[in-house]
Amino acid sequence: MSRSKREAQVQTDSAPRKGVRLWSTGHGSIRTGWLLAASLFSYALVALATRYGLIRAFAALFDVWRIDPSNVHRAPAWARAVYVWHGSLATLACAALTLLLAGRLRKLWGLEGALTGAPSAGLWRGSSTGVLAAIVVVVLCLLPDSLRPEWPLTAPRLGWTLPVMAVISLFSTLAEEAFTKRVLFDGLRRRWGRLWAAALVSAVFWLTGGGPAAGVVGSVNALLLGWVVCALYAGYGLWTAVGFRWGWSVATVFLLGFGGGEASVYRFYGVSEALLTGGDAGIMHGLWTTLLLAGMIIAVSLKHK
Repeated sequence: MSRSKREAQVQTDSAPRKGVRLWSTGHGSIRTGWLLAASLFSYALVALATRYGLIRAFAALFDVWRIDPSNVHRAPAWARAVYVWHGSLATLACAALTLLLAGRLRKLWGLEGALTGAPSAGLWRGSSTGVLAAIVVVVLCLLPDSLRPEWPLTAPRLGWTLPVMAVISLFSTLAEEAFTKRVLFDGLRRRWGRLWAAALVSAVFWLTGGGPAAGVVGSVNALLLGWVVCALYAGYGLWTAVGFRWGWSVATVFLLGFGGGEASVYRFYGVSEALLTGGDAGIMHGLWTTLLLAGMIIAVSLKHK
């Protein structure tokens, strides 16, 4: 082959290689940026298709049935059940699809091992840690005399919907943690290191939790809470992270009703020092929570360097 032909052949071969290098590394694996973008896009698509799409579909169905808040009590029992629980059904559908998506994405990232392990003591230990952390926050909030129980402590509001909502919350939390920890955190930790993985996963947690709408203190606490869960996952595994997230939600939302809401055993309201405790907005908007979460990050990080 002549020299000119060899040069032409080299130029022809190098063109597709440049395109390949744009998408993959020298080892043939997909570049991290593309994997991250595809993972986040597919995660957002699943959430929109299930939560938003299903809610809109249910709304159209209720229009056909001519059911609204003013007359739902006159509808058949099965129609009332659909009306009351359609939001939870959308949540369950989103969680199920997220778990399926996380399993596929974990393979795409080249990660080995099952998406979730069997429930172990870590689940219960994590749940207990979450509940204990919430109790500590409650004590700190009550010390400056800035919160009051809106309902008497001697008259808790108990109902059969609470355990059902707790189970739905657990399944939804498992799906979110499987995606953020078993896919994003594991993939980024292997490629970029633990620090960058925790930072980016915490940012995702902040965005999915309301983002800038949470305000300055709320945003800081959301980032810190996301970092705490990453530290727990890195140190103790998936079920401890799931248990902590679930225990935190159950304690603050379903048990103590911070931020308002009827579906809780108790409910508190702020009377002063909202900056310290979050007041009516909930403990995620208080500086006491900032101190607690920062302390937890330091403690877990020092134990599992």
